[in-house]
Amino acid sequence: MNGAPTPAGKLLYATTGNRASLSRQAKAGRITQVGRGIYLSGASLPVPDAIGKHRFELAARYWPDAVICDRSAFTGGELVDGLLFVCHPEPGRKADLVLPGLTVSARVGAGPLPGDMPFLEGLHLSGTVRSLVENLPTPGRPVVGRPARPAGREAVESRIDSEAQSGGTGRLAALLAELDVIRPSLPTAPAETVRELLAALLGTYRGKGPRHARLKARMAGAPFDQRRIVLFSRFRDLLLDTAPTPRNSEGDRWEWLPFFEAYFSNFIEGTKFDVKEAVRIAIDGEVSPARPADAHDVQATYRIAVDPMMRAHASRSGEEFLEQLRDVHRVLMAARPDMRPGLFKDVDNYFGAYKFVEADLLEGTLLRGFDTFAPVTDAFQRAAALMLVITECHPFYDGNGRTARLISNAALSAAGQVRIVIPSIYRNDYLRGLRGVSNANGHGQALLAVLDFAQRWTRVIDWRTFDGADAMLRRTHAYDDPAVVGEDVKLRMP
Repeated sequence: MNGAPTPAGKLLYATTGNRASLSRQAKAGRITQVGRGIYLSGASLPVPDAIGKHRFELAARYWPDAVICDRSAFTGGELVDGLLFVCHPEPGRKADLVLPGLTVSARVGAGPLPGDMPFLEGLHLSGTVRSLVENLPTPGRPVVGRPARPAGREAVESRIDSEAQSGGTGRLAALLAELDVIRPSLPTAPAETVRELLAALLGTYRGKGPRHARLKARMAGAPFDQRRIVLFSRFRDLLLDTAPTPRNSEGDRWEWLPFFEAYFSNFIEGTKFDVKEAVRIAIDGEVSPARPADAHDVQATYRIAVDPMMRAHASRSGEEFLEQLRDVHRVLMAARPDMRPGLFKDVDNYFGAYKFVEADLLEGTLLRGFDTFAPVTDAFQRAAALMLVITECHPFYDGNGRTARLISNAALSAAGQVRIVIPSIYRNDYLRGLRGVSNANGHGQALLAVLDFAQRWTRVIDWRTFDGADAMLRRTHAYDDPAVVGEDVKLRMP
């Protein structure tokens, strides 16, 4: 062996001239025989892993000009349980090539067609339309003991939904045109099924309906974000496994809570006023001449938090939830017409590099998200669920955080439970809780803990008078800005 080992090493093939030499080297332990007439030299990876790296070389050696097809086309040639599927119009070898960690399985199928992509080692990769057709099951007995060659109808419908999401009707029309070109070379029944699905999305055909939930929703005009629904489902399961701890808002200690809720909710979004100036704005109706829009934000948040109807409305259906979102946002953003008050976003929005639910998936994700949490009946848990759904979807150009907190608190007030105030010092803890769910760091345990502590803290503050509440807030560090005092200063329980 020449040179230092490399991860995958090099494959050597026995011929008339070198068969004896390779056999001697294998017996001496300098190379490893991995199959009949196939040896591996100089690999630092374990043999099965190294063989997997050579899958395209091996496929091309035994089936030159083959097409990577079926389930392997959907994975871009990545192995499925050690299997690589190829097809060839006249395969010289009918039996599978079975080596440690790799089985290359060939079937009779069309050679490269329009839309197929040139690939490594002279192979081709099935194009989008061809792979959709090839991955639909055909009649017959399934293979026992290994993954089926086709990925299945749901996987095909999911892939069609992804194409529609990324390219819209133009992409679907192009796929349909490509299918018409290559259809004679493909199995009849699967090709017809793909044609029906593409045509139905374009509104030109109504055959049998799709089976995959996302494609059904898209055809019904409400496509949704599958990743977010999985995220919501995990949080729902966590909530259902967590014992409720109702905290009723009995007594008369709450008069000033709506004001401080509005004050702190705007602080989180960067709208900062001195608290006594905020009183004049929210309670007395003064408008800051230097910052009229910011002043209106505080006024509007307070107006919603104190309004008998808006502050205690719990939506009973997904459609009612959408209307509640629009109503709250319409009031909240009334002084900012450029933020399209009451209208859902029509372009995607981001927080840094983090992308919220795409605009064309928004309503479907909100509706399905609301339905996902239908089994959650405890008011605090529903409040947490609604906050997560709204925050992840970010349905508006601006005002999403305040809208989420107001609607979350409305669910609590409707059940007679204590609303949740997020004071300034607790801002980073609150945002970290939300980001933890977004980044799949657990199933939402951190967010649930943050909201639970905030509600317990809110419950023990005496909100009967401004002066009394103000004094308690100062003692608990509620007003402190974490950007100024640092992360060592924490919200204290009175």
